[in-house]
Amino acid sequence: MSTAAAAQSTGGSPSTAGTQSTGVPASTAAQLMPWGDDWRARMAVGSTDSAKEMQQLERYESPEQIWRKARELEKRMSSGELRSVLKPGASQDETAKWRAENGLPADSKGYKVNMPQGRELPKEDSEFIDTFMKSAHAANFSQAQVDTAIANFYTEIDRQERVLTEDEQLAVTKSDEVLRQAWGADYTLNKNLAESFLSRAPAGFRDRFWNGYLADHQPIRASPDMWKWLVQSEREINPAATVVPNQTTGLGQTIAAEIAQIKALMGAPKGSVEYKKYWSDEKLQARYRQLLEAQQGIQKKTAQPA
Repeated sequence: MSTAAAAQSTGGSPSTAGTQSTGVPASTAAQLMPWGDDWRARMAVGSTDSAKEMQQLERYESPEQIWRKARELEKRMSSGELRSVLKPGASQDETAKWRAENGLPADSKGYKVNMPQGRELPKEDSEFIDTFMKSAHAANFSQAQVDTAIANFYTEIDRQERVLTEDEQLAVTKSDEVLRQAWGADYTLNKNLAESFLSRAPAGFRDRFWNGYLADHQPIRASPDMWKWLVQSEREINPAATVVPNQTTGLGQTIAAEIAQIKALMGAPKGSVEYKKYWSDEKLQARYRQLLEAQQGIQKKTAQPA
């Protein structure tokens, strides 16, 4: 007897011939449970589009295959791999039940904050994360979706910080180039004056200078104008700073003593070694003028009312 004839004799369908995915021959399954040749048509009864239903049913060789498919889908839904769809306009009770069935927490506090490996949640971000969790719960995010969103957020934060650091360093380098051109040989001296001013400034001011930004989002420390202002302020506070650097007390006496030494050379007998030491040395002459300017600055500052 042919396979088809055997299937017909037991009420099965020729399409059930062969071996099923479980290893049970289709003819054996048909013998155990004779569904009849019209089982697909009977399953499609009541459908609004029976032709379409029949096309889908043709994919299966027997009702047993459909049952195994249904069980597989059930397991995947139970494991959270697949989720049912929450119907529009669902009530609070229906939503709560749907969330429980699909492994979602009852409220936003039920989510875990799983940070990317090697990173801890910054304290200042706690409020932001709480707000995000509420939004995620309202949107019915799974824990896996929450984890992905948090990981992506901090990955982007890291990328932006790297870009910002590179841009700021470039801005600082350009600022230094401008100052070197403007100050020339006095670049190092002026930098020291500015940093001396900063060292005495309140901690909040120093932090603002090194880490703050101007209205155009440029780092304050990358602004040539800010450095020039610091130098100007230091010169006004300490007129002798450029003449006697790294000295904060007894400046007037120190400058007066050096002026006296140079005057002694100026007044030495003409043609003497001491006389030539001053009158043939342009640098020493420039130093004398610098000392006089510093002395005048100290006297002017001292004369100002407190």
